Amino acid sequence: MRVKPLARLSLKRRSEALHKMIIDRETFTELAVHLKLASDAVLATARHLAVLSNGDNGPDEHWAGTLDSLMNMNTEITVMERILRALMEANREEELSTASATKKSEPLPS
Repeated sequence: MRVKPLARLSLKRRSEALHKMIIDRETFTELAVHLKLASDAVLATARHLAVLSNGDNGPDEHWAGTLDSLMNMNTEITVMERILRALMEANREEELSTASATKKSEPLPS
């Protein structure tokens, strides 16, 4: 008996549960911009932490820069979460309205 790798099984299960999602160009672009800003904040945080981890306890600007970058990252991730929640809700509403329209158009059983 051949055993399937766990990663393949989990991906297969995940893909079976996936539904199509509709996203408009403007929302996609907005999401991409916030993802890029969050990524920039991660890199800025890493740079500040690299300086601090080298034992260079120079000016407090590295601590302030680290905190500022972490706050920026948090802000961008929060915005992305709100966009994704709104997108999921819009898709859920679309799915429900499509399902109810399909139900209404089905002929009654005789």
